[in-house]
Amino acid sequence: MDVRILLGCIAALATLIVLALVVHLFGSDLERGLDTALGPLPLADILGVLLAMGAGGWVARRPGFRWLALGLMAAVWLATLAVLGTFAAPGGPAPMRSIVAMLQYNALAIVLTLAAAWLGAVLGERAAHRRLQVARD
Repeated sequence: MDVRILLGCIAALATLIVLALVVHLFGSDLERGLDTALGPLPLADILGVLLAMGAGGWVARRPGFRWLALGLMAAVWLATLAVLGTFAAPGGPAPMRSIVAMLQYNALAIVLTLAAAWLGAVLGERAAHRRLQVARD
């Protein structure tokens, strides 16, 4: 693995953690998502993923980071669902009754955060290349 890609992964995860902490500490309203017919829409989380993967793409400056950005977000979702799965119970609230119910409830958030990860990585990479091009001229 290229060192720049590894540094991009570290930058993306660090930024993701810092942004999650900032939202948690200062924005209780931001933590709640918008309720839609397709499930909750966590705008702060999606924006945080976009910014974090943008930072990672800017550091990595390699197209290979795009796939790792998707992998990082998939790993975060797998960990989240694994933790939530420990609380799954047939008598619990509808989204917590089974892993399938959790996937259905969070499908919109999962798809949008994965899309934000890809888009952020692409935009970060392009911004870094543009900055390097301007510096050379």
